[in-house]
Amino acid sequence: MSEKPEILDEAAIVDDERALEHRGPIDLMQVPRLLGNALGDIRAIADGMATLPKLLLTLRGIQNEVRELNDEVKQMRAAVESMGGDVGELRGGMEDVSRVAHPLRRLKPARRRAAGGQ
Repeated sequence: MSEKPEILDEAAIVDDERALEHRGPIDLMQVPRLLGNALGDIRAIADGMATLPKLLLTLRGIQNEVRELNDEVKQMRAAVESMGGDVGELRGGMEDVSRVAHPLRRLKPARRRAAGGQ
């Protein structure tokens, strides 16, 4: 990736210098407060930077998991393609599969009968 060199905007630099001139002198009594604010900012930046290595480890773990899942998906696709014409249509039997997969559904009709009979 080639970046273009930064072009200095002379007018913006002059405007910044004028803003500093119009600001006036700094009261010496404000220096400790200004330094305290700067130290607080530096501390916040350092805390943020300390999380970057943890974030890097987490992202690497995610990348490894994605690679493994990608390999598994490729293997599954190959297995499905190798079955080719061996895959047939499932006829009938879906109600039985549904009852096995959802055993609580079998109880609903009995509960309805019991509730209606009382």
